Amino acid sequence: MMKVSKIGLVAAAFAASSMLIAGCGGKTAERAPGPGALQGGVDAQNVITKENFDSLPPDLTLSDMEGMYGKATFVQQSIVDGVYSSTYRFQDGPKTVDVTFTHENWLNHPLSCPKITDMEFSEMPMVAYRATK
Repeated sequence: MMKVSKIGLVAAAFAASSMLIAGCGGKTAERAPGPGALQGGVDAQNVITKENFDSLPPDLTLSDMEGMYGKATFVQQSIVDGVYSSTYRFQDGPKTVDVTFTHENWLNHPLSCPKITDMEFSEMPMVAYRATK
């Protein structure tokens, strides 16, 4: 008999907390907008250009680069003589920017900040392929 009352007490407490969270008779969910309702005009996404790449200062961090070019893709990491190198790729259609950051071992030098040591801009021509019979 004691186990039943404990389960009942837990169920009542859960129901009461749910009522407090949702509010008595309040809405708990809204309908999602219809397809295409939140879409605006077409965005060309010309984020990476040769002009803005050439004007980048060399003291940018990875967060600064992601703020300008969007999320980066991690390419590789290497360690040579205690210096860590990490390469990230930013891509916007056919245009890519590869950025290499280096820093010292953070166990020995905890204040070592990653610095840009190499930046490369490349643009591949858009190639369309159509299968023919």
